[in-house]
Amino acid sequence: MPIQLSPESERLVEQEIASGRFQSVDEIIQQGVRAQDDEAERWRKHRQAIASIRDFARNKALPLNGITIKELIEEGRL
Repeated sequence: MPIQLSPESERLVEQEIASGRFQSVDEIIQQGVRAQDDEAERWRKHRQAIASIRDFARNKALPLNGITIKELIEEGRL
């Protein structure tokens, strides 16, 4: 598959290969794709954590004796 790079991208690729960080254009592309996959996985976990927090807030019950968050706050004020 032919890929055409802008002059700036070509310069960056050449710099990366010259620095020894990467051995080929293929390696640079693979690293970029992997980084995107890793980033997508981080965002998926982030969204999952937010959903869990929202679900917890919706239920408003703590696992200990069914005490609600509101009741716990009120108890703390006494």
